[in-house]
Amino acid sequence: MTRKEKDWVIKVQMVQLQSENPHLDDYYYQEYYQKLEKKQTDEELLGRRSKVESLKLVTPYIQKAEAYESVVRIEGSLGQVAVSTCFSPRRAIDAVPHGSQEQELGAASSQRLQVLSRIEKMFLQLLEIEEAQKDGPPQPCYSEQQSNQVEKLFQALKTQEQNNLEEAADGFLQVLSVRKGKALVARLLPFLPQDRAVSLLLAITHHLPLLVRRDVADQALQMLFKPLGKCIHHLTFHELLQGLQGLMLFPPGSSERPVTLVLQNQFGISLLYALLSHGEQLVSLESSLEEPSSDHTAWTNMVVLIAWEIAQMPTASLAEPLAFPSNLLPLFCHHVDKPLVQHLEARME
Repeated sequence: MTRKEKDWVIKVQMVQLQSENPHLDDYYYQEYYQKLEKKQTDEELLGRRSKVESLKLVTPYIQKAEAYESVVRIEGSLGQVAVSTCFSPRRAIDAVPHGSQEQELGAASSQRLQVLSRIEKMFLQLLEIEEAQKDGPPQPCYSEQQSNQVEKLFQALKTQEQNNLEEAADGFLQVLSVRKGKALVARLLPFLPQDRAVSLLLAITHHLPLLVRRDVADQALQMLFKPLGKCIHHLTFHELLQGLQGLMLFPPGSSERPVTLVLQNQFGISLLYALLSHGEQLVSLESSLEEPSSDHTAWTNMVVLIAWEIAQMPTASLAEPLAFPSNLLPLFCHHVDKPLVQHLEARME
């Protein structure tokens, strides 16, 4: 090696020994050197050693240059930006924060767990009621203790510590959005008093399109049809109109009536046919003639609208009902013309 090369190697080694924080980078050497200096100082004070300048390692002072990055770093950008000059600009990719979405998913998951916990607690109450009547078929409870249990379960199902009717209805819909919640309501309905069962029937009818959309995966609403069918016979004509009118109104921002979606679902069309059949029975009774004429006008308009919706739908889109009432076609005969009745008859075969 030449002298120049040796000097270069020594300089590199010296640079490697240079440290801005020697006590951290070379702790043991620094501790040893401090102890050695202290020992030499003590010997000099006691006269055991003459004062001699000890050798020290001198490293060359090299000013630390700031690191230069040729790539432009833009705050909020994703990865390296492909621009380093103003002559070839590229749009930086903004990193989208996902904190709010994660919080929403966490809140939805927590809400679902609360609903499942509610259903489990109510199922335990229902099992106690069923155990008390295990010897016979389900029927409305007549003993005071059983009636209190049923009322307590109904209040837990319908209200569940909600402050207003909208929140109470939303809590009920959340229960019906779970398969086990549908089974809970289906098994509870036979034990409920008439007015309580009717209130659940009206709530289900009013929110039928929403329940149908939420039941696409489970297809479990059918288990509610039989117990609800028994409740339909307790509806008054005015209550029946209130339940059906919500299916005829256009939702905000939509050009399709909710009844169109109902007709495409097996449970929805079955419940709709059962309600229409009961309405026809009420209209045919002499006692129903005492109802205000406005209700009869609303009933006629409703039947005509439903008939037109059925006629306009493709045959493949119309769901097959679980039961077909015998008085349904005579009902349409009373309110629509003969060609439309024939068209409906062909659709319903």
